[in-house]
Amino acid sequence: MRSRKLEGHEILDNPVDGQKIFRLLDQYCHCCGKQVNTWDDRCRKALKYQNPICEDCICKEYGLTENELRDTMKEHFGMIPCQGI
Repeated sequence: MRSRKLEGHEILDNPVDGQKIFRLLDQYCHCCGKQVNTWDDRCRKALKYQNPICEDCICKEYGLTENELRDTMKEHFGMIPCQGI
């Protein structure tokens, strides 16, 4: 599997279908300024946030750990994180 670095994050390319497994978006968290990835954006949309927000800031707002948030997203919305996160 090929990989490349982008601002401290590793993006993996899927050799099977040529699609990226983990992708950074050209958006930044409204709270902390961190670059948002596809998982962050899916969480934002599910929770009806208007502005881009990262998983870390969502966790802080709800008082959850990363794993607790991911379990909640899976249980209530049927969403699981992208591979590589």
